[in-house]
Amino acid sequence: MATQLKPYQPAESNAGPRRAAWRQRLVEAERGITQGVRNDSAFFVHFFLGSVVVAAGFVLGISLIEWTAVVISLTLVLSAEMFQQVLKSILSSVGHHFDEPVRKSLRIGTAAVFVAMTGALIVIGLVFGHHLLMMFSDS
Repeated sequence: MATQLKPYQPAESNAGPRRAAWRQRLVEAERGITQGVRNDSAFFVHFFLGSVVVAAGFVLGISLIEWTAVVISLTLVLSAEMFQQVLKSILSSVGHHFDEPVRKSLRIGTAAVFVAMTGALIVIGLVFGHHLLMMFSDS
């Protein structure tokens, strides 16, 4: 007999009045981001390099469409890293003796983060490279 999976319900606390559903989702999202940052040192690297990229974007004066490409790239990397953390968390709760398909899925998740970082690096390199070329060209 197959078991029925129940939809995720956040744990309710007795510490105050009940929030509206949309506010509770915001609280859960904030807690998730906090846990993601605390659980993996890769997030510190991503946030630090993201801050450097944003500062460089302001210095170089990139356009709105270029900001859009940069922000989407950075967001994609952070999202991929969060999904990788979810996969690691689920697999660690199952146990440490993984079958080959489970290890393969973890490797694929790691590769997804690598692909997202590579794409972001290319986009940011193209945007900033164009501006640096224009800055240092003779014309």
